[in-house]
Amino acid sequence: MPAGACQTPFGDIEIHTELAQKLAADFPFQIETVDNYTPDNTIELQLPFIKYFFPDAQLVPMGVPPAASSLEIGRKTATYARELGLKIKVIGSTDLTHYGMNYGFTGHGSGTSAVEWVREANDRRVIETMLGMNPESVIEEALSSQNACCSGAAATAIAAAKQLGAARAHQLAYASSYDKHPGDSFVGYAGIVFET
Repeated sequence: MPAGACQTPFGDIEIHTELAQKLAADFPFQIETVDNYTPDNTIELQLPFIKYFFPDAQLVPMGVPPAASSLEIGRKTATYARELGLKIKVIGSTDLTHYGMNYGFTGHGSGTSAVEWVREANDRRVIETMLGMNPESVIEEALSSQNACCSGAAATAIAAAKQLGAARAHQLAYASSYDKHPGDSFVGYAGIVFET
């Protein structure tokens, strides 16, 4: 969205029009408007937290595919932000492994052995790749192992973070929906921060 605002329970978050329009001019985005957009539960979950903790923040929401070309979007975002004198935070949101009958991914059985495989093997591989801060490898790992559904977002955020000077990554947490609601179908999640 190159203009407008996103609603949250804590008030609207305005789009940073200048940065958004610079990016829209450089890349073939499908432009959305306040009246014509695709609902996205990933960003909808993030927006209230952004508004609550950063009440004056502006936003440039975008979706990026799991492709090497997306990494340039992250780098350009960082470059343009610097040129505009902006202090930015980049969020790349993705769920991890979607495992079980609900997702058509059941190659490692069910029950606690499946949960352990997802946690200790499949999700661990993509988390370690993200911690290694190699965005190209994040995309490759996710596409080959089905362990991140929006790997383009995570990889693009890593590319932007590196462009902004990030040199380290820290895992803050890991959990799965199984932890709250044990069942045969579940999803993994991790929180990772990139810093200078």
